[in-house]
Amino acid sequence: HLDKIGKYLFALAFTITYLVHVNVVEYDLVHVSRSFDGRPISSSSSGGHIHQTTTSNSRAWTESHSPYHIMDPSVRISFRLHDPANVSPPSKFLSVVPYMCSGPGSKDKADLPPSLSTVLNFTTTIATDLKIVHLGDSLGQQFVQGFDASVLGTGHDGHRVVLQEYFYEGKIYSHNCLSVAAPVRGGGISSYWRVTDLISKDNRRKEAACAKEELQLKQRVGWSMEQSIALVGHKFGNGNNNSVSESSNVLDPSFAVGQFDSVVMRIPHGWMDIPDITRERIVEAIQLSHENLGVQTVIITTLPFNNNVLTTSEWQGIHDINEIIRDIGRTWTHVPGIGVQWILVQEFGDFTNQILWENAQHLGYATASTTNIAPKKQQQQHQQHDGWELSGGEFLLDRLPLAKRKWPPSIPMVCAETPAPDAKNCIRNKISTDGIHWCIETLGPRYAASVACLLGCVYNGKGPRGSSRDVGDVRKCEEECNGQFMSITPVDERWIGSEAVIFSRAGET
Repeated sequence: HLDKIGKYLFALAFTITYLVHVNVVEYDLVHVSRSFDGRPISSSSSGGHIHQTTTSNSRAWTESHSPYHIMDPSVRISFRLHDPANVSPPSKFLSVVPYMCSGPGSKDKADLPPSLSTVLNFTTTIATDLKIVHLGDSLGQQFVQGFDASVLGTGHDGHRVVLQEYFYEGKIYSHNCLSVAAPVRGGGISSYWRVTDLISKDNRRKEAACAKEELQLKQRVGWSMEQSIALVGHKFGNGNNNSVSESSNVLDPSFAVGQFDSVVMRIPHGWMDIPDITRERIVEAIQLSHENLGVQTVIITTLPFNNNVLTTSEWQGIHDINEIIRDIGRTWTHVPGIGVQWILVQEFGDFTNQILWENAQHLGYATASTTNIAPKKQQQQHQQHDGWELSGGEFLLDRLPLAKRKWPPSIPMVCAETPAPDAKNCIRNKISTDGIHWCIETLGPRYAASVACLLGCVYNGKGPRGSSRDVGDVRKCEEECNGQFMSITPVDERWIGSEAVIFSRAGET
């Protein structure tokens, strides 16, 4: 036991020493590698917090994957939108075949209805020097795999390393437990940590195995400090060589990850029952994320409908949890420079609800129009979360009669056409494959754009790193990012397939 304790203390001391060293090195790089004169970047805005410039503006965009690269402090994260015919949907790192909606898995799936295909109509690429970690279950894995495709781009696949994974059913189910993509476009890092529970002191283990867990029995392995140390202490290579492989990352461990800037946290509903997801558990997970990963900004994803929701009372429970998440974001207070500074809310649940309502109308369900209950376009930015999804949403509980499934999927979630009354299945769509996992090829680009937009509300600005932000300005920026990307609001057509570079910035319209 003393030997194990000694190893833990040594690893912890190494990590803390490294984090201090990283901060010094990053400060030196900012002042040695480039001179930032503080002048505002030339850009255009529609009067809000989302700005546009062009790829010729080297202060806002780069194709560099060097760990030495430091983004301009005024735009530390930016993104571009592309025609899917020119930049492929973010599917190349997806590892669980039954969840895929492209390749061999898409042969029996119908295209989206026009009302959705005209708004889910772009792919996303991102440039950032931020260190971002995604925390969650298999849904979190899906979206980080899509996000990694957005931040790496063509020719840099070897920058992504899976540190722990497990397989079953002939390897068609490949679950990552820990992964690191480094360096990404802009010099930053994107990582993933699989946890099927909100991390807490009660479910912390000395060792947490990367192994199959039984959902129906709620058998979860918990988490361990060894996993967080594996992420922050992971070493990687230079990144200048486009043909770099995983082996060269191991042979040339010139850089270590260090502390993360932000975490994207998905609450693992399904693994967790609704009554177990409390304000206290969410706040504890936020604090432990800072203690174990160093993050100062937390993005919490609101919960969507899925096949674990079996009754209207459970659907009400999901709404109540999302209200807790929003309230935590609105009321979060902090001591400058100590602990988590910002809680941002990604309105993923609202986004997917709008998609489901739109697809239900396509299938012929008598639902209220999304134009009335989930306002589109410019109205969307001013939407109040008044529980619109609770009114007339009983159609969501209409299920396919799949006898082998304990939780059969919702028809509006997985079907492209209305099944016959006695049908056991339907022609599947490209929204969800099974009633809980989403088609990353379809939803992933908006997810990635929203994460980049939300982080820009905190990290993009005129001042130096760590400068203060006005709470009201950040909330307005957050609202605008959600209204544009976590909705079925069409984006400006001039942003897609052009040289446009997009970034958000709080307090500067």
